[in-house]
Amino acid sequence: MPNHASNRQPADSDHTADSQQPSAVVPTMIREDISADVVHIEQGGAVAVQANIITVNQGGIQNAKAEKIEVEQGGIAQAQADMITISLGGVGIAQAKHLEITEGSVGVMTAEIVDASNVKAGFLFAHKVNGDIQTIITQKTAAIFGLATGFALGVLLLLFRPRK
Repeated sequence: MPNHASNRQPADSDHTADSQQPSAVVPTMIREDISADVVHIEQGGAVAVQANIITVNQGGIQNAKAEKIEVEQGGIAQAQADMITISLGGVGIAQAKHLEITEGSVGVMTAEIVDASNVKAGFLFAHKVNGDIQTIITQKTAAIFGLATGFALGVLLLLFRPRK
C-alpha cells in the first residue's frame, strides 16, 4: 500500500483537490485535512475530517465532523455527529444525538441518548442514559466543588477587600 492517502473516484470524475471526494482511505500515516463522502482510517491519523461516514480502526483524528462516526481501538479529540459509536476507544469531546460506547472513555459528552457499557466519563450531559457510566464529576461532587469555591472566594474577598 502506498504511503499516502488514496482517493477512490470514478474514472469520469472531475473533482478538484479542494472539492469533496467520494471516499478516502488513510493508511498508516498522518494526513492534514480530509473531506469525502466516506472516510476510513486504518492505523493512521488525520488532523481534520469532514464526511458523511467516518470509521477509525486503530487510528486517530483530531477533529471529526460527520453524520455517523465509528471508532474501534482508536481515538478522536473532538467528534461531532448524529451517531457516534465507540468500542475500546476514546473521545475527548463528543457531541451527538445518539452516542453508543462499549469499553471506552470520553472527557466531555453531550447527547440526547447515551447507550454505554463499562464507560468512564469526565462530564456527561444527556437526556437519556442507558447502561454503566462512571463519571468523574457527579452532581454531588459538582455541588461540593461549587460550595467550596464560593466559600474560598468569599473568604478571599473579606481578607483582601480595600479598607476605607
